[in-house]
Amino acid sequence: MLLTECAVVAILLAAPPTAPPPSTDLRAIADEAVRLYERGSYAEARASLESLDHAGLLDGPLLYRLYFCQLAAGRDDEAAGTLERARLALESELASAGTLDVPFYLANAYANLGRAEDARSVAKGATAKIESGASTTPETGIGLFQVGKLYQDQGREAEAIAYYNRAVAALDLKDGRYVGNARWALRYVGNAAVARDDYAASEAAFEKLAAIGEAKAADWTTLGIARARGGKFLPAAEAWKAAVKLDPANADDARYAARLAETAAILAPLPATAPSGAAFRALGQADLEAVLKERGEVVRTVQARAAEEMKPGFEGGPPRALPPDLRRSLEQELRTARGQFVAAGLEYAMRRLPIRETAFHEGYAVRIFQDSEWQLPPDP
Repeated sequence: MLLTECAVVAILLAAPPTAPPPSTDLRAIADEAVRLYERGSYAEARASLESLDHAGLLDGPLLYRLYFCQLAAGRDDEAAGTLERARLALESELASAGTLDVPFYLANAYANLGRAEDARSVAKGATAKIESGASTTPETGIGLFQVGKLYQDQGREAEAIAYYNRAVAALDLKDGRYVGNARWALRYVGNAAVARDDYAASEAAFEKLAAIGEAKAADWTTLGIARARGGKFLPAAEAWKAAVKLDPANADDARYAARLAETAAILAPLPATAPSGAAFRALGQADLEAVLKERGEVVRTVQARAAEEMKPGFEGGPPRALPPDLRRSLEQELRTARGQFVAAGLEYAMRRLPIRETAFHEGYAVRIFQDSEWQLPPDP
């Protein structure tokens, strides 16, 4: 909600009669502050909002925006005081609110104060009016976003996703306006989709988010998971590599996942079951770790057998060539073991388990990165 008419009139009446500030100018300042806020230009928005605040012209929604701008500037103590002022103002405005701004920002204020039940109650009241027809469903992108967020505050995932998708389709992102809202909506939709194993929907959401720009490392990681689950191994590797570039100091798991995905693309189709016959998706963490370790050890066994067969026929003589049938048999054994090793490793990585730590500790990290580890010595 923008500057209220009552607030403008009150200030005009209180101002000296010789220099009354035009209400149109005050409203223009408030409108511009909102536009700056919606573009993520929080420092500029804060300056305008603070000038209005000094004149006592901020209603609840504008006070909440000022709080967020102060928080973005690292002015935590000041922001805490503004948040409390916003809460009080929003609570007083709720009963007569004519738009979603008041319940939307009040629910956010309660959430930031750790009052989840109060946030849920306010959100429920707002969406109940829409459901009953007492309030009309918004048609603007930002209005649809607010409804989606109010459903999210209630934990009503299906409704939140529906409204967020409508909001993303309706939001006009030119000049950077509403980009933050679009990112929020797409991140929620994408994460919810991957949690319910709808990898196509998750991929679509995070690809849209990436196209907007400034996706986080966690967004690229989730996109990598969604693509890998869908068998798109090379695109998955690219997503994980993007996560590595954004946060290289904390990207060991993404680096390992990217390499596993690249190898999976070469070996595809990957086996769906472990040597025990159990599906990789059905194995627990300990079972996946056991498969990784055991399949990795196959390399030592096979290479030791090849080395024994290639020993010189007499001391000082040249190594012998492996019989062709034996070489083919051993190579097939290595391919089978590697496929199961990569399938188990990728499953481990897609669950966000500590693949780098486990591989390093168990001694098979090199087998993730080095193709030569899975090869037989060449014939002389």
